[in-house]
Amino acid sequence: MSILLNERGLPSHAAPDRYGFIDNAKAIGIVLIVCGHSKGLPAYLSHFIFSFHVPLFFFISGFLVKSGKLEASIGNNVKKILRTLGVPYIQFFLLAWIYWLATRHIGSKALLFADQSWYSPVTGLFTGLESDLYVDPPLWFFPSLILTAIVYQAARKWMTLAASTGLFVMAGFILLLLWKDVPYRLPLGLDNMWIALSFYALGQCFRERNSFSDVLTGGLQRRGKLVVLLCIALPLLGYAVLLNGRTDLSNMVFGIWPAFYLPSALLGIAAIFSVSLLLPPSKIGNWLSANTLTIFPAHFLCLSLVRGFAVALHVIPEDFNYALGWNVISSTLAILLCVPLVYFLNRSPVPMFGNAR
Repeated sequence: MSILLNERGLPSHAAPDRYGFIDNAKAIGIVLIVCGHSKGLPAYLSHFIFSFHVPLFFFISGFLVKSGKLEASIGNNVKKILRTLGVPYIQFFLLAWIYWLATRHIGSKALLFADQSWYSPVTGLFTGLESDLYVDPPLWFFPSLILTAIVYQAARKWMTLAASTGLFVMAGFILLLLWKDVPYRLPLGLDNMWIALSFYALGQCFRERNSFSDVLTGGLQRRGKLVVLLCIALPLLGYAVLLNGRTDLSNMVFGIWPAFYLPSALLGIAAIFSVSLLLPPSKIGNWLSANTLTIFPAHFLCLSLVRGFAVALHVIPEDFNYALGWNVISSTLAILLCVPLVYFLNRSPVPMFGNAR
């Protein structure tokens, strides 16, 4: 099910620009993910990005599920989901664990992990919680998406599109309102799955309802609609972020006003889709889109490598005052470090990180 993160729209016989904007949306989204995890991002920009960047990927994942997948048996869907998302989850965890073992006594990590045993990170593999996955925190997304995809596709066996969308959006919104004072977390995405399902179901609903058809045609008229949408969505999102403050789906943090989280994230998604439809296709965007499944879990390790080399080579001091310039440079270098990794994985003689051969 690389389709959830790697599929590029419809089959080749479909209109070439039908869902080509998805590549642009995924490319923008993965760049925002990397920037959001790099040091030096001002607080407001961090809050702005975190308000929608992960919901964007759940929305796209739902959008890219074809009707044929929903018609397949639950057992076949579960096997495919576990193979294409569960396998890379385990393999990237092992890669991150090895890196952590090699670097945990170096620099600032020595202060954080001096008392940790070599096997302590294994807890994170089984809980799927970001706080336990300190060897590679973005890995939390995999078990959450696995559960989200399984629950949604199973639900569609007994529910209509409208019923499932309404149910999951309502359930997610209610949980947003009730979760604020809950002092514990549930493992493997059993809690944030319900919020993720809201975006996943809406993504599938937008696809099946052909909700983008009116802006996929029309030349200047199309561009005008997109510009208007962008000019409405961005200021509203910016104001909502100012009111609501920090949010973080991975840690079930929804800000001062949790009721704002769902509409704010949808405003961000609308803005990204508007930009994606306005932009022409590009080789860089297509590459980023095609390799999202690798960049998503690998970028955190790459950011650590960039910072480690910068400190070791005395480019920056250990107590460097990180700012926006560092964020842009380190994010760019981290993505560039993913290029040889992708090259290696694509040419590996054995199946690795979910690549079917």
